[in-house]
Amino acid sequence: MTHYLKIALVAICASIVVNVQAEQKVTYGKSTFTLYKPLPDLAPLPACGFAPDVAGYTLKTKNYGPGTYYAYAPGNVAKTNYKCILTEIQNWVCYRPETVKELAAKKGLVLLTEKATKKLFKKSRLVTAGLIYQLTETSWIRFDVGVLENCGAQAWGSHEEYIVGVSFIEQVPAQTDVVLDRLYRFWNDGVRFGDYASVTQLNFKTRATAPTDQNPNNFAISDVLNPKKGFYRLSFDGGAPTYVWHSYEKVVEANLQKSDFNVSGLAGYNDLSAAFDYSLDGAKNGKTVFLSYNIHSRFLHDIAPGRTWQQEMTQRKQNDAQMKTELQKINKANAAGLEKLYKEVFK
Repeated sequence: MTHYLKIALVAICASIVVNVQAEQKVTYGKSTFTLYKPLPDLAPLPACGFAPDVAGYTLKTKNYGPGTYYAYAPGNVAKTNYKCILTEIQNWVCYRPETVKELAAKKGLVLLTEKATKKLFKKSRLVTAGLIYQLTETSWIRFDVGVLENCGAQAWGSHEEYIVGVSFIEQVPAQTDVVLDRLYRFWNDGVRFGDYASVTQLNFKTRATAPTDQNPNNFAISDVLNPKKGFYRLSFDGGAPTYVWHSYEKVVEANLQKSDFNVSGLAGYNDLSAAFDYSLDGAKNGKTVFLSYNIHSRFLHDIAPGRTWQQEMTQRKQNDAQMKTELQKINKANAAGLEKLYKEVFK
């Protein structure tokens, strides 16, 4: 499966999760369900306060257009008044590294050395390449620097550096209420400004729970976020399939006791031309947890020499249509099981 086919599959699967632009309904079997809406009383993940005056994706460049062979294009950036860390740090994407260094120096931020970075994040499993600045005693901002080689008429004839992604990293206590609060808010932020969000908690080395296990060691927050209610898991206790309710709090509390605690999340838009991917990564480090909120450009990267961005988008649209067709077949085949699950979820 190609890279873009994988991206298309993720986007399509996520598209059935939550759409906050209008009320969305799903029908399985003989039942129709209204998907859960965001929680209005849940505060967003706070912004970090270090953002450029001008959004990077609005900057002009000579490297996109006829005669260029990489996917530098602004993409669609949806206008939103929803302020959170994700919608703040996206404005750095497309800046030049030297400009980031200048602005960071003016703010009095010190660039972490490679040695300091390795020591700080050595047990976190987080991506630490690029430029990392410390904002507070427990927070950092990381700039992912990408080198674009095909931004001219001659293949591999250039060496243009851009900020292709940004991460805000925070260190929080390995406490159930604190970690759950961050997971809830990432999910809620995603569906407040975007079309979908999901969070998966699955320990890094632990085997996934078998369907017969009454005490799951993992869970996913997808189409329903209800902190008080928890989640349902398909079980085959006694041989008959049934859905069993579990508490988010109890599962996270148990998993936080393990050294390989791991969590990931996705958020974004169903638009194939959306400029950014939004994600969450988290890992335990001793008595604390590092959480990384990430933005990455969908367009600011090399593509094959001789291939244009327009050709690239044509292929993505074809993959998108194929995935939608396959997903419809899967949902139709699993309609009875999905109907039973949704009846339990929306009791």
